[in-house]
Amino acid sequence: MTFSELISILEAQAKLHESLYKLAHRKTEALKKNDIDALSTLMKDEQKHIFAIRQFEERRMRWMEKTFPNEQHMTMTRCMELADETERRKLTELYKRLTETITRLKQANELNKQLLEQSLQFVSAMLDVAMPSAQPITYNETNQYEEPLKRSIFESKA
Repeated sequence: MTFSELISILEAQAKLHESLYKLAHRKTEALKKNDIDALSTLMKDEQKHIFAIRQFEERRMRWMEKTFPNEQHMTMTRCMELADETERRKLTELYKRLTETITRLKQANELNKQLLEQSLQFVSAMLDVAMPSAQPITYNETNQYEEPLKRSIFESKA
């Protein structure tokens, strides 16, 4: 049994995941610099990578179903067991490469998530300072509570 097509698919997936990791790293730098334009461009590139990865994953699943029609849950480990020595080494290498890259990618995405959450907290805090939500309590001459006037933070009269 030959696994050359699976190896080809996994090599493409590994390259795409490594490229996606580089994008995640560049996204971290853009977040640190607050570079919205670069972040927008990186996110578009990221979507293209994700789309391509999905296509290769579907292709891999179709290959597995076609090659092992009676196996419901064929794994990489099982493929490595069935492969000859040369293909086994290549599959093992690709498996490790993909696993390591995906782990690094998850860590980079977690860092980016934390940076985004901190940015949102900062923006929220600045909005709270600029537009306090608590309305001042005011009383009239007869010590009756008076509903405060709704005010905008922008002066409408110049």
